[in-house]
Amino acid sequence: MHLISRSVFKTPVASSIYRSLKPEIESQVTDRSSADMEIKDSSLFLTVRSDDLVAMRSTLNTWLRLIQVASETAECLE
Repeated sequence: MHLISRSVFKTPVASSIYRSLKPEIESQVTDRSSADMEIKDSSLFLTVRSDDLVAMRSTLNTWLRLIQVASETAECLE
C-alpha cells in the first residue's frame, strides 16, 4: 500500500515556516516515510509519503505539530 498526503497552508508567514523547518526535511529519520515541503507565493505545501498507515500517521502528527509551532512562533515575532 502506497499512501500520499498533501496539505496546503496559506499563511503570510509561510516562508518563515519553511526556513525554520528546512533542516528537518534534509535529515529524514526513518525509511518508512518521507516528507517534502515547497513554498509558492504565501502557501506552504507539505507532502508525506509512506508505505504503511502507522508510519503515515506518526509522520503527519510530527509534521503538523512542527508546522503549528513554527507558525505560532513566526506570528509572535511579527
